[in-house]
Amino acid sequence: MFLLTSQWLRAWFSLGGLRWAWDSDVAGTRLALGTGNKSHENPTGVFVPHFVIDYAPYVHLYSQEIFLPGDIGEHLEHTIPYLNYTPLTPLNTRQSLTSLSHLNRFGPHVYLTSDDDPETQPPWLRGEHNRPVPIGRGETNAGASTAPGIIIWTEKENNVTDAFYFYFYSFNLGNTVAGWRFGNHVGDWEHTAVRFRNGVPQSIFYSEHSSGAAYEYGAVEKIGIRPVCYSARGSHANYARPGTHYYAIPFHLLADRTDKGPLWDITKNSYIYKYDIAHDVLKPSRDTPDAPVDWFHFGGRWGDRMYKAGDRRQWMVAGQYHYVHGPTGPKFKNLARKEICQNEGVCVVRSSLTEEVEIPSVTLEGWDGDGADEWVDLLDGGEKMD
Repeated sequence: MFLLTSQWLRAWFSLGGLRWAWDSDVAGTRLALGTGNKSHENPTGVFVPHFVIDYAPYVHLYSQEIFLPGDIGEHLEHTIPYLNYTPLTPLNTRQSLTSLSHLNRFGPHVYLTSDDDPETQPPWLRGEHNRPVPIGRGETNAGASTAPGIIIWTEKENNVTDAFYFYFYSFNLGNTVAGWRFGNHVGDWEHTAVRFRNGVPQSIFYSEHSSGAAYEYGAVEKIGIRPVCYSARGSHANYARPGTHYYAIPFHLLADRTDKGPLWDITKNSYIYKYDIAHDVLKPSRDTPDAPVDWFHFGGRWGDRMYKAGDRRQWMVAGQYHYVHGPTGPKFKNLARKEICQNEGVCVVRSSLTEEVEIPSVTLEGWDGDGADEWVDLLDGGEKMD
């Protein structure tokens, strides 16, 4: 039973300390629709710098994770583009990774909508067939998933190279508050980023919902020279260590959980690209010359639009919803960032895993704290089983 008083909770809400992370949009993203520079169709690139692979993070999935890595191509086989809750194409047609950006002509509010009810958890949504090959059994492909990871490197000023390692899942299972589950969404993009100077790793960023945490490279856990990332149960938020991680609301009401579950090594199966930010040109590395490119420029959402209030799958408490919008793709995760953090201006690079950092509070856009009473009533009124 939570020992809360309505005065404490209302006071905290009134201070604007809450930033819900469930919208899947990220502050600092730079949406610029279009299909990119047409030279991206030229498959001739360069080999990926060795250090981008040598220092690629390992990912520990949660030991009891039921929504495993997703294949972006398979995801398109089970989704249909919608605009204003209306399909844009015949229901029996499917999109392609090589032409997805043609949907940008409809604007940024196109949603790749599941043709299955997510509540039924169809196999493609769960991704069990993409479970990484177990480590320690002598397999040469240990850690590989049949779902490709995405590796993108960019070259910046002062001999800086940023390498982004993107992890896709076809479903995000939200966390619970007093038995109510919030923040489910179809499609889930997470990432880590390593900043190099002259090929030497300097710092690393772990995405966590709409924000994240950054550390000096020497501070984080490693296997050999490669950093370790822990993917949270259901939400797939990335953390630098295992355990329970509280976020978003006070008094330990909402938490991610990570542990040393299956190890995913995306270097065993990935699409690798170099991105020229200034000219908006993405080219496959010569290591993966057949990697599709056009999907990267898609400016819509990789999942369903937030369900309407009358939908049986939807509920709302204090302005927060059971199902929210699917996310935007890697191009819109601030790849041009000056700091290692995705949300610039609040970036602190920690020198140890135990260092506590106070990040300036940010309120949810368009929300003034109304609904705090509902959280008090919810906590006092027992649980709703999901």
